[in-house]
Amino acid sequence: MKLVFWLSWVMLGTAVLAAVWRLWRGPTVVDRMLAFDLIATCVVAWIAILSLQAQSELFVELILVYSLLGFLTTVTLALYLHSTIPRRSAETRSSSEGDLEND
Repeated sequence: MKLVFWLSWVMLGTAVLAAVWRLWRGPTVVDRMLAFDLIATCVVAWIAILSLQAQSELFVELILVYSLLGFLTTVTLALYLHSTIPRRSAETRSSSEGDLEND
């Protein structure tokens, strides 16, 4: 069982390192947002594994709070991006739709 916990820690650590790399290098804001979400999910998994190793139910509240914070942060960033992305004008949309119909 110790091997399973150890492998879980290593795999989650690798996923966090990959996400930190994407957070640092990510060419777009969406890449960075997804990397942050992956890090938050991995931290929740780490807390769950720690809870299993300690055979304690005391970490459940921490898991719920951290999951909620990660979710709310992701939703807030998505709403912010939605409000800051420039809208396409009606002329641009009609010309691009016309191009699609001609294909």
